[in-house]
Amino acid sequence: MNQLYLLGGPPRTAKSTIMARVVKEQGIPLISTDAVQAGLRNVFINDPYQMLRGIEFAGAAEYKSSIETGGDTRQFSKKSDEANLTREIILGMLDHYARNEMSVAIEGSLVTPEWATELDVVEFAVRAAFVGYKAPSHADSILAHARDNPKDWINQWLEIEHGDETRIRAWVAKQAVASKQLKIDADAAGYPFYDMSKRDFRAYVGEVTSYYCDQIKDNHTE
Repeated sequence: MNQLYLLGGPPRTAKSTIMARVVKEQGIPLISTDAVQAGLRNVFINDPYQMLRGIEFAGAAEYKSSIETGGDTRQFSKKSDEANLTREIILGMLDHYARNEMSVAIEGSLVTPEWATELDVVEFAVRAAFVGYKAPSHADSILAHARDNPKDWINQWLEIEHGDETRIRAWVAKQAVASKQLKIDADAAGYPFYDMSKRDFRAYVGEVTSYYCDQIKDNHTE
């Protein structure tokens, strides 16, 4: 059976780094919820960097299948938000990969234990994990990483704050509280949670990557 690898957690937890290793070893596509969100933002406000809150749209869409000569028009009206629209788009993408009998990986903060459990994807065997940081002091690592990476969005935040780290550290503290709840939710759903607080970065990335890659090896030997 095709595999669906899910990795969720707050920002700045190396989800992209981890999944990049997994998809490289497995040779499968990767869906980033951040990338889908950026696409949505670009459609609605022509700016992929501004977060969308409530979204309301209506109109008509002309559609046809690729094998039909004619088409049809369907009216639509929808109220939603960025998170739910992103998840709906991803479900459509999963249908594409299922039809093509392909495994796929998804990573992003929108991947939650509840969503992973409720996914109706009988074509895939789901393997999920979650990451986070329960120590507010993780802010030191986040800021250090930003100093070494000019394109890190944390630097934009620092620029807006004129170098003051107060709001960033408060945000990290809030994410640490959310990570504690994430662990509770992951445990209840039967998924592993990895805490990167005060850990060697390479060891942390290697441990989470192994969770997926060991499963990949097991699938190949069955």
